[in-house]
Amino acid sequence: MNSIAIIGLRIISIYQIVIGINAIAGMGIALPIVNSNFKEELSTLQLLSIAMPLLSGIVIWLLSVPISKFVINNKSTEVKLINDVSIVAAGTFLIGVYMAFSQLPTMYFVMGKYNELEYGMESTSIITALKLSSISFVIGLLLMIGHRFFVEVYKWLRRAG
Repeated sequence: MNSIAIIGLRIISIYQIVIGINAIAGMGIALPIVNSNFKEELSTLQLLSIAMPLLSGIVIWLLSVPISKFVINNKSTEVKLINDVSIVAAGTFLIGVYMAFSQLPTMYFVMGKYNELEYGMESTSIITALKLSSISFVIGLLLMIGHRFFVEVYKWLRRAG
């Protein structure tokens, strides 16, 4: 059963890696144009926010086996049929991983931009972006941490109907 969680985590990690490679390639193409027009260099904060999906994808890939053991409490080595409860647990956790890790670069970049603002500058759009990405990140964390709660809700709903 752990194999479903491992496969799901690795699919998410591949997605994150591809997004990271795409962002780095886009930066490599756009950076000369941006620098010639604006004469502005990218800060370390901006470079890290661009590389964050790639780094998080690699970390998810490397930790997929221990994470899957945490999500699916399957201590035995025998092969069992996949039950609906395990699918709900793995699916809820994987959706949470996707939501949380897809928002990390945005949050990191927006927080850096907010810190770079001078006092009194208009910052409502940056604050709004930070609130939206923070909400998505927190929901992702809740899905990851509380996946067993959602399994219990699923069991209750299955018995109720």
